[in-house]
Amino acid sequence: MTQSTRAVEQTSYAETSAFKPISLVLGVIIGLGVLFLLPETLAFNARLVAGIAMLMATWWMTEAIPIPATSLLPLVLFPFFDIASVGATASPYAHSIVFLVLGGVLLGLATQRWNLHRRFALLTVLTVGTKPAQIVFGLMFASWFITMWVSNTATAVIMVPIGGSIIALVKSLGNGDDTPKFSAAVLLGIAYAITIGSMATLIGQPPMALMRAYMEDAHGLSIGFGHWMLVGVPFSFTMLILAWFILSKLVFRSEAESIKGGRAMIESELKTMGRLSPEEARVLMVFAGAVFCWVFVPLIARIPVVQSALPWLGNINDTSVAILSAILMFVIPASNGKGALLEWSATRDVPWGVLILFGGGLTLSAQFTATGLSAWVGESVSGLSGLPPILILAITAIVIILLTELTSNTATAAAFFPIMGSIAVGLGIEPFLMTIVVTFAVSCAFMLPVATPSNAVAFATGDLPIKSMIRAGIWLNVIGLLVIMIALYTIVPLVFDVSF
Repeated sequence: MTQSTRAVEQTSYAETSAFKPISLVLGVIIGLGVLFLLPETLAFNARLVAGIAMLMATWWMTEAIPIPATSLLPLVLFPFFDIASVGATASPYAHSIVFLVLGGVLLGLATQRWNLHRRFALLTVLTVGTKPAQIVFGLMFASWFITMWVSNTATAVIMVPIGGSIIALVKSLGNGDDTPKFSAAVLLGIAYAITIGSMATLIGQPPMALMRAYMEDAHGLSIGFGHWMLVGVPFSFTMLILAWFILSKLVFRSEAESIKGGRAMIESELKTMGRLSPEEARVLMVFAGAVFCWVFVPLIARIPVVQSALPWLGNINDTSVAILSAILMFVIPASNGKGALLEWSATRDVPWGVLILFGGGLTLSAQFTATGLSAWVGESVSGLSGLPPILILAITAIVIILLTELTSNTATAAAFFPIMGSIAVGLGIEPFLMTIVVTFAVSCAFMLPVATPSNAVAFATGDLPIKSMIRAGIWLNVIGLLVIMIALYTIVPLVFDVSF
C-alpha cells in the first residue's frame, strides 16, 4: 500500500466515524418518517420499502456504517416484514452484472501484477511529447485509457507517482518550488482523467455497471458492452479534451515553456522496465481478446451469413467473456516457474464490498416495482409533466452533481436510479434518458478530495492545495453539465434510438 493510499484511507475513516452515531439515528428517523407520512392509500409494503430505501440512502450517503454493510439490510428486512422471500431478495446479489464487474476487476489485477499499465502510461507520455501541455495531455490520456479497464483507485496509485516524478524533475531544473501551476495541472489532470475515463466502459466504475443492471431489470433494456462504448467513449473523450484545455491553457497554464530532461527521464524509466516480458505479452493477448469479443462479436453475430453458419455466436455475452478472460489468467502460466498470470491470493484486492452494493441497490429497485411504489411515485409527480423535459433533466443533473461531491457516487447512483426512474415515467420522460443523466452526473465530481478516489489520492500527495481543486473543479462541473445535456440531444438518441 502506498503512502498516498494509506493517507486517503485514514482520512476517510476519520471523517466518517466522527458522524457515525448521528448518521445512524438520522437514517432511522428519516426511514420511520417516510413510512408514517406516506398516505395510507399506498400499500403498507410499498410504504415499508420507501422507508427502508430512505434509511439505506441516508446510511449510504453518510457512511453511517460501511456501505457494503448497509447494502445487506434487504436480506434481513425484506423477509422479516414479508416484503419478499429470502430467495427473491438474494437473487439480485448474483446478478450477471456482478460477475461482469468481477471478471473485469480480475483482468485489471493481472495487468497491474505485471505492470502492463505502467508501460502503457510511460509510452503514451513519451509519444505525445515533453512540453508542459503535452506532458499533461499524455498523462491524462494514459490515465483515461487505463481506467476504462482498471479500477479508479489502482489507476490513481500508479499514475500519481509518475506525475510526481515529473513534477520533481521540473523542480530540480532550477525552478525551485515556482511551479505550482504545472504541479496542479499534472495532478488534477490525472485525477480528472481517471474519473472521466471510467465513464467510457461498463466496467470502468460501479455506477456504469449498476446503470446497465437497473435498465435491464426495471425497464427491459439490454445494453451491450460495445453498444455503451458508442456513447461512453465519445462523451468521455470530449470531457477529456475540455478538461485538458481548461487545466493547461486557462486555469493552470504552465510557468515553464519546456522541460529539459523530461524525455530522458521517461526513457530511463522504460529502460529500467526492459523489453515487453512474456507475462505482459500474454496478459495483453487475453486483454485484447476480451475487448474484441466485447466490442465486435455482437456486431459479427448479427450478420445474416454468420447467423446461419454460427448461430451459437449470438449466445456469447459480456459476462461470459469477462469470466472466461479471468479464468484464463488463472490458467495461462507465467514464465520461469512463476505460477499462473494471476494467483488466487490476488482476489483479496477485489472490491467485494462494491459487488455487494450492486446487490443491495438492485434488490431495492426490484421491490420498488414489485410493491407498486414506482407506479405511485410516477403518478405523484405527473402534475409536473407540463415542465420542459430538458429543464427537469438539467435540475436533476445539477442536484446530483452537487450531492456527489460529498457522497459516494456508487451509493448515490444505487439510491437514485429507482427514484428518478419512477419520476421519469410519471413525467412522461424516457426512463433511459433520466438514467443516463444520473449515471453521468454522479461521475462529474471534481471539486473536493472526498468526491472520488482519484481526487483523494492526488490531494494526499501534499502538492495540491484544496483551493486549486475547487477552482478547477467548478469549471469541470459546469462543463460536465453542458456536455451531459448536449449528449442527450445528439449521441444518445443516435445510438439508443430514444428521444424526448
